[in-house]
Amino acid sequence: MYNLRHKGNRNHFRFAFSIAANLATLIYGLSIGWLSPNLVLMSSDETPLVTGKISSEEQGTIGSIGTIGCMLAPLVCGWVAEIAGRKSALMLIGVTQLISWAVMPFATKLSVIYASRIFGGFAGGGTLSIVPLFVSEISEDRIRGTLGTMLAISCNFGILLGFIISHYVNCWAVTYLALLMCVVYSLGCCFLPESPQYLFVKKKKEKAIKALRFYRGEEAESETSQFTAEVARFKDIHNVGPLKKKDSNQIHIKDFLTRSRWKPILICVIVIMFPAGSGSIPLITYTATIFQESQSNLSPAMSSIVVATLQLIGSYVSTMTVEKAGRRVLLVVSTLGCAVCTITMGTYTFLQEMDVEVDYFRWVPVASMSALVFINAIGIGIVPFIIMTEILDPKIRGSVVTFCLLEFSGVAYLVVKYFPIAVEQLGMYTCMWFFSCCCVASAAFVLTCMPETKGKNFEQISESLNGGKKAGHKDVAPTPV
Repeated sequence: MYNLRHKGNRNHFRFAFSIAANLATLIYGLSIGWLSPNLVLMSSDETPLVTGKISSEEQGTIGSIGTIGCMLAPLVCGWVAEIAGRKSALMLIGVTQLISWAVMPFATKLSVIYASRIFGGFAGGGTLSIVPLFVSEISEDRIRGTLGTMLAISCNFGILLGFIISHYVNCWAVTYLALLMCVVYSLGCCFLPESPQYLFVKKKKEKAIKALRFYRGEEAESETSQFTAEVARFKDIHNVGPLKKKDSNQIHIKDFLTRSRWKPILICVIVIMFPAGSGSIPLITYTATIFQESQSNLSPAMSSIVVATLQLIGSYVSTMTVEKAGRRVLLVVSTLGCAVCTITMGTYTFLQEMDVEVDYFRWVPVASMSALVFINAIGIGIVPFIIMTEILDPKIRGSVVTFCLLEFSGVAYLVVKYFPIAVEQLGMYTCMWFFSCCCVASAAFVLTCMPETKGKNFEQISESLNGGKKAGHKDVAPTPV
């Protein structure tokens, strides 16, 4: 298996393996892109459902029910990743994605669509928890951040692809493309070696070195000092006696209650709610519906494509700026920018509701929502997930990240589920203004409570969180999450 790798530039191998893992993320993006235009179709008289067109409440259920699977995924996939390995967890994601898309050609009833969305949500939650872990463990430190941001790029590219194919071909074409990608992804996982760090943890040193040699390419074949030093470092990190390892890795309630730990935990719990509070999640889920309601100049389908394109560009810009501008700057700019966009959209729909003439301003919905997803992708969309792995103590990182992903899924479920009902009962403008208030509050929290983590190691970040004092606890070497 390890001889399948061809010669070439070693960085190309890292990107190729990262792309292979992130193909699951792209498939998840396809499911998001598939949803928006199909909600419009199922709400119309041309609905393919034998039960007739769906109500606004059923729209909310279809849009949000996937988060049930998403909440289960970190627990199940995380357990599989620890017991059977990262590779097995990646393959489990592929199987659930295949199931979610395989039933769609027969989806003439809501119950089938619900089942498909739950399996797809499970795959999405697994993707968010396992793919970053796997990519971080096979990557070198100097390119880990760049490879990690490919998660957002892959997902946003999938969303855009779903919108384009649904508009220019048909919605079923997305299904067949996704099925093909699921097969390719699952087969690709079969040929990927296990994570070297996982193998070191499990005391399989020979297999670990062999896997590391595969992922490092030519520099490993020539046994460079860099590769030799990396092997020695991994051996040193994971070569711990059984008793010491058990004592140091066992987690107690008191581990979460020390001041040096509960403060970063609180930051993570709050920051992970930023994406849902910005309005971007319901916007992407109901893109076509929102533009249909606002009577924009562009068709709902074309408006969706414009929005998804700008979101993809924004995620690329984020990869270029996150290590230069810093996390705090990106979050503040992103939250305040989203606040301006949602205020603008809310004001437009309010004037429209009041029967004010807005014919000359029908470009506002597309412009404001396009700006929102672009600005969101630069900061709110990816930085909270980066922050979690930087400020949390290695000993409790896995537990807290799992909890935060569950929280993220739960909040996303509530927002997506009740957004159509809130729009119907309170009006679009009320929802937009609510999101703007959340964005302003998020910016205030970042400015007053969150430290800058750019270019700092964990010890330096801990000191800044504790007012310049060093943390009073010592733990084993970090376990990547």
